[in-house]
Amino acid sequence: MAFVYPTFLAALAAIAVPVILHLVQLRRAKRVIFSNVRFIQASKDLTASQRTLKELLILLCRILFVVFLVLAFAQPFLPATNALAPADASEVTIVVDNSFSMQNLEASQDIPLLDIATDRSKDILSLFPAATAFKVISGSSVGHTSAAQATEAEATLEALEFSARELPIAQTPAANKPAHVFILSDFQKSTFKPTLLQEYDSATQVHLVPLAGAGTSNVTVDSVYLEDAFIRPAADNVLHVRLSNTGDIVREDVPVKLIINDRQVAALSLNLPPQQVTEAILNFRVEGNVAQMAYVQVEDFPVEFDNTYYFVLAPSASITVTEVTSDAANSLKRLYQSEPFFAFTSYSPSNINYAQAETSDILILNGVADLPATLAATAANFVKAGGTLAVIPPARGNAAGHTALFQNLSLPANFTGAAAGATKLNLMPPDPNNPFFSGIFSEYDPKMQMPAAVRSVSWSRASEDVLKYRGGAPFLSRFDRGEGHVFLMAASVAPDYSTLASHALFVPIMYKLAMGSYKQQQELSYTLSGNTIQLPAFRKAQKEGVYVLRNDSLAYIPEQQVRGGKLFFNVPPDMDEDGFYTLQLQDSTLTSLAFNYGKAESYLAQYTPDELRALVGADRKNVHVYEQGDSVGVKDAFEKQFFGVKLWKYCLILCLFFLMAEIALIRLL
Repeated sequence: MAFVYPTFLAALAAIAVPVILHLVQLRRAKRVIFSNVRFIQASKDLTASQRTLKELLILLCRILFVVFLVLAFAQPFLPATNALAPADASEVTIVVDNSFSMQNLEASQDIPLLDIATDRSKDILSLFPAATAFKVISGSSVGHTSAAQATEAEATLEALEFSARELPIAQTPAANKPAHVFILSDFQKSTFKPTLLQEYDSATQVHLVPLAGAGTSNVTVDSVYLEDAFIRPAADNVLHVRLSNTGDIVREDVPVKLIINDRQVAALSLNLPPQQVTEAILNFRVEGNVAQMAYVQVEDFPVEFDNTYYFVLAPSASITVTEVTSDAANSLKRLYQSEPFFAFTSYSPSNINYAQAETSDILILNGVADLPATLAATAANFVKAGGTLAVIPPARGNAAGHTALFQNLSLPANFTGAAAGATKLNLMPPDPNNPFFSGIFSEYDPKMQMPAAVRSVSWSRASEDVLKYRGGAPFLSRFDRGEGHVFLMAASVAPDYSTLASHALFVPIMYKLAMGSYKQQQELSYTLSGNTIQLPAFRKAQKEGVYVLRNDSLAYIPEQQVRGGKLFFNVPPDMDEDGFYTLQLQDSTLTSLAFNYGKAESYLAQYTPDELRALVGADRKNVHVYEQGDSVGVKDAFEKQFFGVKLWKYCLILCLFFLMAEIALIRLL
């Protein structure tokens, strides 16, 4: 034990005062008057015994009163248990995690973890002297923090709200300045990285204060995607919704709603198994050729930030189909021009607009008997750039062109040509579970009559075989090459070599090839914390200007660049609210975009104090992990470790106790 003011101990000499008074009082004679002397002897014995005990107790109370009064002024304390020199207490940083995971309830109370963190932060303020300067750092105050007195820091804590930003652990206090840093968080396993603590100097005492959540149960809308990227107005469209149950228990009858333009168009209820992703399918229709503001919503409590997933159903542009054929009689022109959503162009091998071909959604080489080297190279580059190429071989022709094309695309295919008078081989019925044939069959008949064809091209392996001959050899296969795709057919569609063109499957197959090549120029939605966003150049944007993202009255100017006919921009760091935004250029609205929060905060599993200590490591002596208890436990542990245990309050209490005991002895005995 040590003393803050040891010189006050000299005042212990005052103990002599009550002792002297006691001795003087013993020498003073007292005359006792009795009315009846019959019981004088018994009364005398009883009074002397009581008087002696009473005076001794009073003397003891007076001595102890003086002792503890002197000790209270000397301020005794037990020294700090931390062997390291405590950090300077002139500046203290409090980091409060106000990310969305802090919507979770505290383990023992129906109170959000953010409220618990705020209350404990206020208790931490009271640990330090009045002259201490405090910094309060949260996701809401990134880059906007300054030192303040305790009252101002408390006001900042009171104003904290949930933020889309993660825990800003990496923000360090003033450079090379020793400080106490308190980090109050749920320390999610999905977001917390112990390496961020290395940002702090070894002289900085870092205190991790974990807050225990009530559980990990949470339902989130993970993502949505369209079964067919091509959105058809006034027709049935299919939306796939991926729902995650991040908890450890089954969630039953979770309602899922699809709202388009503020009108509910579909709903269902699902049972969600724990720690799994469940996919729901919703059918919907859109009217008109304008963008539709849509969102999927679930009902879940207490973490609600991820209950809604916003997306934009932008109208699909026409699918551009470019055909190159040397067999005009078997051209696909009539097939594709019968539908208004196809923009079809046909060229002969000797008269090709290569610039237009490169901008197509799908390029079809149909029966090109003599494939020019330039066309083979263009087709290969088209696939490498992410395009879709369909190759329908001729019955006979020059093999050199096709061989060059196959080599450029690394296709294990060989052009053999169809032998004259060869027998057509029947195809096997398609697999009804293959997504390629989704929506084609109203009633699937496994014994359906299939077309027959004479093979002109053979290959050994592919990414997927869509159709096969009855012997198992592939007839129509897909080859994935980066972001591009090649569909290779084994036979010509000329009637002499194939009956496919006259079969009922031919039209839906060719439509599927074209529609599968379509890529929405705009994603359904984007993430607020995502990377660079790429959009095509807008025809409306004919004049110079700055692109602006607007959400109601809020406007954000992102970092942006226009190159190669495309707009590239980054999501502004201060844009942290999900929902719909309009992209504008000089007050002209170009398009609408949907932004959603990232999903890392949806996973509520958190590190225990023991796990945190293991992650930090024993070599980080300046990092201290507290138990998931109340604020009193944190305060006591901190004071004991850094300030020591102050005993003057206990001395003052004992001082008052013995004073009251003396008064009681005098009055009652």
